[in-house]
Order: sequence, then C-alpha cells, then structure tokens
Amino acid sequence: MKNKKLKGYVLPTVYVLVIAVLFVSVSFLGSALQKELQYQDLVVDTLDDDVTPVIKEETDVVKESKITKPFVSSKVAISKSYYDMLDDETKQQNSLVYYEQTYLQNSGVLYAADETFDVIATYDGTVTNVTKDEILGNVVEITHNSNLKTMYYSLGEINVKKDDTVKAGDIIAKSGDNFLEGEKDNCLLLEVYYNGNTIDPEDFYNMNIEDLQ
Repeated sequence: MKNKKLKGYVLPTVYVLVIAVLFVSVSFLGSALQKELQYQDLVVDTLDDDVTPVIKEETDVVKESKITKPFVSSKVAISKSYYDMLDDETKQQNSLVYYEQTYLQNSGVLYAADETFDVIATYDGTVTNVTKDEILGNVVEITHNSNLKTMYYSLGEINVKKDDTVKAGDIIAKSGDNFLEGEKDNCLLLEVYYNGNTIDPEDFYNMNIEDLQ
C-alpha cells in the first residue's frame, strides 16, 4: 500500500482551526466569567442597597428610685437609736433622749457628726411642711404617698420650701443643732411614719417601697 502524503496546506489549516477553536473557547469562557462576576457584584450591590443597618438607638433609661439614707457622709454616726419595745435593755437605754431632766423614748434615729453634712431626701415625694420645733430645731416634712411620710429635724440651712417636689438623694438641707443635752452641733433626727405609726429608719432603708403604698 502506498503512503499518502498530506498536501502542504492541510497542516497549516489544521493549526489555524485549532487555534481559532481555542481562541473562541477562551473568549467564551472569559465572557462567561465576566458575566458571573458582574452578576455577583450586582447581587452584592443589591444586598447593600436593600439591607438597612440595624442601629440600636439610645433610649433614656428610667432609673427606679430606691430608699436611701438621709446623708452620704461617712463621718455621720448614730447618736441615738430608734426605741423599740422589743429590744434588749441595753439598746433601749441607748434609745432614750434626755431633755430637761427627763428621758424620752426616741421615735426616730438621731444622727450626729463633728462637722456639717448634707441632709438628703430618702425617697421621692413632696415637701408638705417646713417649720421649727422648740426643742428639735428646723423641721422638713416630706410626704411620699398617702400612707408614708418622713420628718427631718434639727436642720440648719434649708434648701426646699413647701410644695417642692424632691427626688431620692436631693439635698434638702444642712445638718443643724437642737436643745437636747449632750448632742453635737451637727445633728439630724429622722422619723418615718407609715399609716400614722413610726418605724425604725434603719429598717426603712432596706424596705421595698411597693410594700409601703
């Protein structure tokens, strides 16, 4: 059998066709990839346009008032405790107030310090009276609700007046003096009345205001 030789123009033609096919394939693949990238970009752009960032807006936090002591100074100490019939004899003796050769049962807590201190409201309320007691000095009465009120005696300079609204921690006065024997010049006598009866202020600070409505 005789070997047939390819004509001279056949191989170049084949090479050209192969190159053309490769070129078309690469072009088509590139075009497809470009469309895919454009589509992905479009999706991302669309998502970016549609997504609204969630921003946590700052809101005013309503702070619930709590019962507090009527002072913040660490130099204030109890001079006379609340007189409780159920206390032991030693504590009862420390709860007696001496005035004009007479011992009186203390219906509140008498605080004292070597220097003047701020007197603050123990809880939110309305100033219902500002007066002066012959023995205990200047007095501020704060009504917290229909069943609860606090009385602040032995005050010096007073910063509030009748019908003022106060919040727990507001400064209502400075400490002052009284006519009780043996007491310091910087005093505060606090009485707490619930349903017309006195309660120990030291217990009052730890109570839930909702239970005193």
